[in-house]
Amino acid sequence: MTIINTRLGAVEGADQDGYVSFLGLPFAAPPVGALRWQPPQRPGSWSGVYDATQHPNRCFQPPYPGTLGSPDFPGELSEDCLYLNIHTPAADAKRRPVLVYIHGGGYVAGSANDLDASTLCAKHDVLFVAMNYRLGLFGFMDLSRIGPEYATSASLGFQDQIAALRWIRENIQDYGGDPENITINGVSAGAGSVLAMMSAPDAKGLFQKAVAFSPAELALEVPDMAGGYAEALSMSEQAFFEHASGLSGAELLELQNDTGLGMGAAVDGHTIAAPIDQALREGINRVPLLIGNCEKEGTMLVASVDEDANLDQEAMLEGIAHTISAGNVDAYKIYLGRRTAEVNSGEHMAQIWTDYFRAPVLRTAQTAADVGLNAWVYSFEVPTDRPFGCTHSADMPFSYFLFERALEEDFEFPFHPNTEENRALAEIWSASFASFLRTGDPNCDDLPEWQPYSRESRVTMVVRETARTVENYDGKDAIEAYGL
Repeated sequence: MTIINTRLGAVEGADQDGYVSFLGLPFAAPPVGALRWQPPQRPGSWSGVYDATQHPNRCFQPPYPGTLGSPDFPGELSEDCLYLNIHTPAADAKRRPVLVYIHGGGYVAGSANDLDASTLCAKHDVLFVAMNYRLGLFGFMDLSRIGPEYATSASLGFQDQIAALRWIRENIQDYGGDPENITINGVSAGAGSVLAMMSAPDAKGLFQKAVAFSPAELALEVPDMAGGYAEALSMSEQAFFEHASGLSGAELLELQNDTGLGMGAAVDGHTIAAPIDQALREGINRVPLLIGNCEKEGTMLVASVDEDANLDQEAMLEGIAHTISAGNVDAYKIYLGRRTAEVNSGEHMAQIWTDYFRAPVLRTAQTAADVGLNAWVYSFEVPTDRPFGCTHSADMPFSYFLFERALEEDFEFPFHPNTEENRALAEIWSASFASFLRTGDPNCDDLPEWQPYSRESRVTMVVRETARTVENYDGKDAIEAYGL
């Protein structure tokens, strides 16, 4: 065990092979009792030595879909969940680049305990932090009609992320990190959160770079989750609030699971001031950006959605088409018809989901380029014989170089086998990732020269058996269909 003295007090961490883990550090007060559905508050102090050797609680959440092939993540489910984990090569005076990971899971699942990127830390001498934030109706339910004290309740999960970033900036130097070189990173909803932080005025100055793997755009209007729950329970909204306030966290989760009304992340006009393209134009948080997605994003998601009986898939897909095309649904449907002949087939649905992630990648990169900001775009297409192909989150093992740990633990990833070829590609791709963390530029040895995105060239780094850059990779039809 390692004990260090920090500005908040003494902390005991767990010694690992080549790094030290400090787990379950509180970045905000427990959001329980009177603090349920309230903005995060600064945590209290501690006396003695804080035990940071055990994984923290996870926010209340449903189980991950079985199709993800996820392991049983550590940590109990609890409302007392506002903690973060730090993995550092050494808690010394060295100022290392800091990677802050915001987990995905559709804003209803996931935790800081889901990913251990310590191999990347040890290999490239960077510091890795993963945060929790409130999920589902705990973090994204709009209660503003109940009273002014709940005016920003629709974005509590994002406020938690900002509180974590503020804590990191104030304290990370005690753990061997550089508070002036912080990169936020996420996958899926975590990548959507990255774009949200770029759109959050209160996050200004809390990070210097951003990496978004397969981002989903936030809804432009806050959904009426509270009204939906009230209707489901045949109550007035005030009666529902009083009823919900008396429920335990476990009972609230059961209510969320029974109704299927758990997700509600949106541009609220308060915490998240504007959609990412508008935020970039207004200069809220202009930082260098690395952004991209996987070739077959939709294959796994189609299988996941098919298992969810609560979803109105027709309405959902119409809404997705509107988001993809920036409102030009007819043009998008013509494009989709050229890509997939049979409407409502699995291929058709999978293409819609893939476009759902590709469109915000290109829209964000194009806006960044328009305002003079460097943004590097990739498409991850590494071949695999696994059932879903190179699908949603398949780039994660390569980016964080998890294959080395898999080799040690004899663990096979669900999307790509742990082969010598994949480990070699992971060496290159994770080195590019680490270069961006360190310098704000992903170019590195063994990777072709990678130019930032622009309207003129639209350069994409295409990662297959090898990596190569391609101009105008997506083609004119896709650009038009995405409303660009």
